[in-house]
Amino acid sequence: MSRRAVWITAFLGVTTVALVAECWASWDSSPDTVPWTDLIVGYVPGEITALVLGALAAWLPVHFGLRYWRKRRAE
Repeated sequence: MSRRAVWITAFLGVTTVALVAECWASWDSSPDTVPWTDLIVGYVPGEITALVLGALAAWLPVHFGLRYWRKRRAE
């Protein structure tokens, strides 16, 4: 297995585990499973959260737009 395949598998695996864990914690009624949302609201000031979410909302279209543009250009 190539290094690229190992990286892709590990990266997608970690992403999947994080998303499933977040959904599980959000839907589980047990106080022992705490979702990221509760942790962020509890420990990160609202202004910082808004700044990060705003930056993410501005960055994602550029990030994906560039990748799709490069893909189209290569074809």
